[in-house]
Amino acid sequence: MSAEPMEIDDTPEGSSGVFLPPVNELPWVEKYRPKSLEDLVAHEEIIETIKRFVGMNALPHLLLHGPPGTGKTSTILACAKQMYPEGQVRQYVLELNASDARGIDVVRECIKQFVSSRSMFSGSLGSKMPKLVILDEADNMTSVSQFALRRVIEQYSSNARFCLICNYSSKIIPALQSRCTKFRFAPLKDSEAKARVEYVARCEGVRISEDGMSALLKTGEGDMRKVLNTLQSCAMSYPGQTVDARVIHKVAGLPQPASIDRLETALCNLPVKECIEAVEDLRVKQGYSVTDLLHEIHDRMVKVNMPPRARNLLFRDLAEIEYRLASGCSEKTQGAALVGSFHEVREMMTTGK
Repeated sequence: MSAEPMEIDDTPEGSSGVFLPPVNELPWVEKYRPKSLEDLVAHEEIIETIKRFVGMNALPHLLLHGPPGTGKTSTILACAKQMYPEGQVRQYVLELNASDARGIDVVRECIKQFVSSRSMFSGSLGSKMPKLVILDEADNMTSVSQFALRRVIEQYSSNARFCLICNYSSKIIPALQSRCTKFRFAPLKDSEAKARVEYVARCEGVRISEDGMSALLKTGEGDMRKVLNTLQSCAMSYPGQTVDARVIHKVAGLPQPASIDRLETALCNLPVKECIEAVEDLRVKQGYSVTDLLHEIHDRMVKVNMPPRARNLLFRDLAEIEYRLASGCSEKTQGAALVGSFHEVREMMTTGK
C-alpha cells in the first residue's frame, strides 16, 4: 500500500497529483489557512517555541493536543512550509488523517517505508533536515498501532520527526507521550478569533454587525474552523445582506434570543401546563432541540441572582437532563423534566424550604 504525502497547494501547474480546486472555490477554512507561523493568530508562546526549534534544526517529536479548530494542524503545516524548500514540501512530509487507514499494517509498511530513507536537504545550520510525519487524529489509532509506531519512532529518529495531533492526549499511550514534546492548544479567545473573522470578512466583502460578531463568536466557542464555516454559510445563504445575530442563529440552527426570552419568562413565572406548551412549541413547531434550549437557558441562569441552595438544585438538575439527552432519552420527557426542575426551584424560593 503506497503512502500519500501531505497535500499542499505548492504542486507546479500541469504536474500530476490530487486535483486542487480554484482558490475561490475552496472552503474558507482552507482558503485562509495560515501559510506561515507568523500568520497564526493565537498561542504565541507555543509558536515562538516551535520557531526556535526550527531555527536551531532541533525539532523534537511533537504531540499537539486540544479541542478542534484551535490551530493544531495549521501550526504543523506552517512549520513544514518553513522547514523545507518551497515547492518540495510534498517530498519531505507524510500526512495521514482520519480518512486514511492507520492500522498496524500502515505503520509497518507506509510509514516505515517513508522514514527509512534520509532527507537530502540540509537546513540553515548545515545539518540534514529530517523528514516529517504528521498523524492527525492520532487518538483514533488502536493501542496495537500506537505500540508499533513507538518502535518505528525509536528506530528512525535520525531520519524523521513525528507530529501526533489529537483532541485527547489521554488516548495516546504513555510510551508515545514520553517521546514527544507536548503542547496543549486551548480554545481561541474572542479577541483572537474576532481579528481573523474581520480579516476574512474584509477579503470576502461580507458585512457583519456587532451583534452578529458576538453571536458568531459565541456559537464558535473558540473553534476557528466552526466560526469560519458558519460565516461562509451565512454569506452564501444571505448574499449581499449584513450578517447579524438573527442570521447567525438561523444558519446555525440555534434558537433566536427572543424565543429564549419568552421561554425564560414562562419557566420563571407561568404554571406547569403553559411552561410545557412553551417548550413543546419551540421543540415541535420551531424544530429546536431540547439540548440547545437547555444550553441557552443555562447561560441565562448563570447570570440570575438566586439563593445558593436553589442555584445548586437547578444546575444539578440541568446537568442530569443534559446527561439523559446525551444518553438518548426522549426529548419530550426531558423537556417536561426541565419544566419540573424550574417549578421545584420556584417552590423552594417561595417557601424557603
